[in-house]
Amino acid sequence: MYWTERHIFACTGNHCNQKGAAKVINRLRFELMRRKLNTPVHMNTCGTIDLCDIGPNIVVYPDNIVFSNVEENDVPDIVAFLSGGEMPTRLLLNATTPAEMNREHFFAALRDAGNHLGESEIIALAGSYDLDRAWIDEQLRRGFMSKKPDEETTADTYAMTSKAMHRYRLG
Repeated sequence: MYWTERHIFACTGNHCNQKGAAKVINRLRFELMRRKLNTPVHMNTCGTIDLCDIGPNIVVYPDNIVFSNVEENDVPDIVAFLSGGEMPTRLLLNATTPAEMNREHFFAALRDAGNHLGESEIIALAGSYDLDRAWIDEQLRRGFMSKKPDEETTADTYAMTSKAMHRYRLG
């Protein structure tokens, strides 16, 4: 990372934009410039961080931090952290936060069920981990799950892809 101390990636994926990412990004850029942090902190937008269902998301390197569900009014707390202040832990996403644990447990249960479930079964499984149909659709869109007709019944079946297996170390 050339002359900067930190590098920020802010998601501009469709789902994050629907949840206000553009406002978050504009406010963050403004606050970084206003506090003269735009030299030590370089900011880029990116197409996705693959966490769109819990976005808008911001990744901070080299800290290896992911902030999720960021709203415009969270920006001052993020900028304060970047200035040496306290970590806004309510925004922090890591392998042990409830949202990520629910995802990992869902995919582990799908693997344990043979990685092949019908539509009603996948919806029920997702619901048992506080995940909904919109989340399933997002996983299909992002390539973490696939949907295809069963060879015998032609009914849609759902399975996780290698992308999900690798992310959650389930291979």
